[in-house]
Amino acid sequence: MLTWQQCFLICAFVQLWQCEGIEYAAYLPDSGMTCVLDKQKVCVETFKTYKMKMVPNLSVQACIIVCNQLSNCIAVKHVHQTRICYMFASKRNKTENNIGPHTLTYVKECKRGSYFLSEIKNNTSTNTEIFFISLDVPEEEATYIVENRATVESIWAKTVSTSKHESLVSCLVSCNGKYQKRGCKAVIYNPTTKKCTLLKIETVSPPVSFKWNAEKHLFLLHLTVPWDLKVNSVLISTTHNMTYELNAKSRATANPEDITHPRIEQAGRISTEAFVQLYRYMEVCKINVIHNGIIENVTSVRIISNVRSVNKCLHFCRPIHRQLFYCAIIYTRHNYKCELLKKNTERSAAYFVDGENNLIELLNCYPDRQSERRNNPPPMRYYFKETGEICVLEFYNSTHLSGFNPIETLENFVNIKSCIYTCRLRFSSCLCLAINYTMKKQCTLLRKESNNDIYNVESQSVFAEILFCEPGTLVDEIYDF
Repeated sequence: MLTWQQCFLICAFVQLWQCEGIEYAAYLPDSGMTCVLDKQKVCVETFKTYKMKMVPNLSVQACIIVCNQLSNCIAVKHVHQTRICYMFASKRNKTENNIGPHTLTYVKECKRGSYFLSEIKNNTSTNTEIFFISLDVPEEEATYIVENRATVESIWAKTVSTSKHESLVSCLVSCNGKYQKRGCKAVIYNPTTKKCTLLKIETVSPPVSFKWNAEKHLFLLHLTVPWDLKVNSVLISTTHNMTYELNAKSRATANPEDITHPRIEQAGRISTEAFVQLYRYMEVCKINVIHNGIIENVTSVRIISNVRSVNKCLHFCRPIHRQLFYCAIIYTRHNYKCELLKKNTERSAAYFVDGENNLIELLNCYPDRQSERRNNPPPMRYYFKETGEICVLEFYNSTHLSGFNPIETLENFVNIKSCIYTCRLRFSSCLCLAINYTMKKQCTLLRKESNNDIYNVESQSVFAEILFCEPGTLVDEIYDF
């Protein structure tokens, strides 16, 4: 027989409870720090209250650490496939946490060392004897944080689907994948029969202790995180404002020799690695963007006036890099000045970087589909008043292109510029970088992928790749941008 307390806790499963997020302590091996993170589902309206900055080529660990070091950064979103980090700063004093379909990770605090959540918050009353199971999912390059409970605790859960799976991980992947929209948050998995039952559970209660040896085939999927993050503990919210902490059986540790400090090259200096298109050379180049601080052991080679974009300034840098294996630029947008720098330890100067100047080091350059692009016409410039940007596009003559995958096809676009503008707006959400516009007024949006898939351009259509976009005015459309 169940006691009335146990009945009460189990019945709590059927109560609808919308928590604002799930808070957890994650150890970041690269920096040797534990960060308190809060993973939340937010709606589009919430994004309107934030300022967003995109930083390319950052790992998820570096994304979190850099956000923590910036005074106005409150949350991040990291795209693993492209290593793009989106950082968010609030425009308002109060954060609006309206529940929606988009995921944000709020960065609350970071502390040197490896800790459980209760240790960082100095909460000695928390029960630390409840442990989670950490399951690696190679196909997603993610870790699932799962709680194992008695099967009887699923008595009032709603069954979403039943099938057979070879492993618990496969069963959970199914729950977290196509059945997530149907509310799947837990599974019952029997390793003997391979039966996998997906469950919709609106909320969880603290685990119930049974006097008998109950079967434990219920698995609650609380959290998914990138492989790079080592979760030490998770705070689970329940009905009636009750909480409990799920802990790893042993906290994460790392070899001190493996600890690095991503993007921090000097005290107080932050830099970011990224990739740019130097289209005149048909190359993709790796760059290092220095956001603030001082660069030393360099000397000025040349100052060029009326350079309308950072990208064009980097084009001037390329021949110097080819000859000396190093080149950097200081670009000042308000007067369109491009200064080229080279390494010089004998007659060197120090350059201070602030918000008005862009200091970028050119690192390495690689050929980019030169055989496919050789017969393309010169790029074209488009001004978008809505975003205050000039976008430079390359139109392709070839009809069989590598490295592009379609995102979606849209109908009834009156002209190609509206198709390009839509792609630009979709860059932040789905990394749109190319369009295929047809005479039927169809607009296909595409992203770039590092694969060998061939995209066949539609007949009677034009295909264009967005090489880069930078702040500009209508006047810049007539300049060599």
